[in-house]
Amino acid sequence: MSQQTKTDLKKDVIISIRSRQDFAGCEPDQIDLVTAGRLYHRAGKYYISYEESELTGMEGTRTTLKLEGRKITMTRVGTHPSQMLFDEHKRHVGLYHTGVGALTISTHTSRVVNTVGEEGGEIFIDYTIEIDSNLAGTNRFEMEIRPS
Repeated sequence: MSQQTKTDLKKDVIISIRSRQDFAGCEPDQIDLVTAGRLYHRAGKYYISYEESELTGMEGTRTTLKLEGRKITMTRVGTHPSQMLFDEHKRHVGLYHTGVGALTISTHTSRVVNTVGEEGGEIFIDYTIEIDSNLAGTNRFEMEIRPS
């Protein structure tokens, strides 16, 4: 039976999310969301998880962010499974599952700011998305995590 170490952490938090997407030929799409979540610290890494809602269009999906400095992995499980990797100044290719099938999505991350610690913090990610190697739009993801 393993013992919880002093550095292990699991706490309830309030998460404020602002996500803005700018797609060519369309009006900008912005989502502002405040939700309950969990902040974890295990093996030297922070994790944030929360349930998506009707507002995001992904009800029935749990989103988890794994924070490794300026590298953030977003994993979604449930009704809209996907994984996206945001690594400053790098491009990553992955699959994004939709209701009509999977798409090849590439992210090119221009900026990652991560100030998350035991008491919460902030995350900012600026990135572009390519769908099947065609630029689809620019995105800004902002998250504030604070104790509940």
